[in-house]
Amino acid sequence: MIPNFRKDLAEVLTTAWPMMLATGLFSITLFVDRSLLYGYSDSAASAALGAGTILWSINCLPIGICGYTSTFVAQYLGARRPERALQVVWQGVLLSLIFGPMLLLIGLFAQPFFTWIGHAPHLAEQEAQYLVWLIPGTWATIVASALVGLFAGSGRTMILLYSDLVVTVVNGMLDYVLIFGMFGFPSLGVRGAAIASSIALLLKLIILAVVASRDFRWRSNLIREPSDAKSELTANSRSEVRDLLKWDWPLMKRLVHYGWPAGVSVVAEAWSFTIIMMLVGRLGDQAAAATTLALNVNLIAFIPLVGLGTAVGVLVGKYLVQDQISKAKRMVRSGLLVGIAYSLVFVVLYGGFPDWVMTIYSLESEPERFEAIRPVLRPLLLFIASYCVFDAFQTVFVGALKGAGDTRFVLGGHLFSGTLAVVSGITLNQFGWEGLYFWWSIITAWVVLLAVIFTLRYLQGGWQTKRVIEPTVVE
Repeated sequence: MIPNFRKDLAEVLTTAWPMMLATGLFSITLFVDRSLLYGYSDSAASAALGAGTILWSINCLPIGICGYTSTFVAQYLGARRPERALQVVWQGVLLSLIFGPMLLLIGLFAQPFFTWIGHAPHLAEQEAQYLVWLIPGTWATIVASALVGLFAGSGRTMILLYSDLVVTVVNGMLDYVLIFGMFGFPSLGVRGAAIASSIALLLKLIILAVVASRDFRWRSNLIREPSDAKSELTANSRSEVRDLLKWDWPLMKRLVHYGWPAGVSVVAEAWSFTIIMMLVGRLGDQAAAATTLALNVNLIAFIPLVGLGTAVGVLVGKYLVQDQISKAKRMVRSGLLVGIAYSLVFVVLYGGFPDWVMTIYSLESEPERFEAIRPVLRPLLLFIASYCVFDAFQTVFVGALKGAGDTRFVLGGHLFSGTLAVVSGITLNQFGWEGLYFWWSIITAWVVLLAVIFTLRYLQGGWQTKRVIEPTVVE
């Protein structure tokens, strides 16, 4: 029992830790962006949160579809069909290209939209600037999501770690230069932060594309065993490469069929969160700035759990195709233990030492500004401490369900919980329940509800019969 547990835990950690660290680096990138913008001005930090949340909520659908290649890759490799894994990744890349013009169109209407939802003119202008200049990086992220699926699904997660490390370093350096205007560059504020992020994300796409090209050039690179590492690879012929890079309409439809519920589920969650953030934005600059800083801290606790959930989903997909259901369950169990252990660190940190955590922001702003926001920010850290373990449950179980192909239930769960959170919040607001801490109570209850819904679905076991690849391939 104990040797099996150690082996399972080691397998989960081998796949998960680079992804947790990679997504953690992404959270650090966002943290640096918003922290430097907070040092620039309160409105700049609020603009980055508002515009970034809107763009992310739009971006979730294409990333959810194109990034769902990870589940297909895991299941195709589990069935020993590496050529199908590469073909589905290419379908994801082709699909991602059509979203660029849509993003440009959204950019044209950015400022009228932020004005229409009631944001102050100075804030709406900065939000529009941030959104427009972040569009190139957003498009690059959509294209890269299909390639991320290739590396995540094949368990080569160190590549993702290295690419995200480059993004974090490049973005941080460019942020400092472009936001504040260093080394002869003009001070661009929110525009500078968005330009820095776009350059870094384009660089990530280039890195992943270069590495992925090796899989398309060399035969069976995806299914080599560690013992074969020193053996020579056989190059694919030109006709074989053309076969890998052709438009495969049936496979494209299959990717969209399973990927769209995964994407829309994230959209539903993101838009529910966006609506709540817009309502918080109406409470004034201080409430919006405190929420921005609290969510900045929350990113470090939450985003790595997304990487853990993806890793668990990859392992679940792999073992389900091989009819090793008991091992798939053990992967989920081990992943959950990792998630709980990780989250408990932040329960202690944010719940027990909130004043120490807040000192991070005191280094980047005038003492008067920080002292004014400190009493508003402190309770928000306690809210985060109260729900972050529930985040571990919902991200791990969602990862398992997606890895199996149970994406429609995931969609239903997010639609139900997100709609309930927003509608109940707005309704109670009409009866006098209001203020910043009221909305944070709604967010906390929402996270707990998500954990309950997906835990019950996992225990019900319907996911065990799901597969996303063709039945003939499984057989």
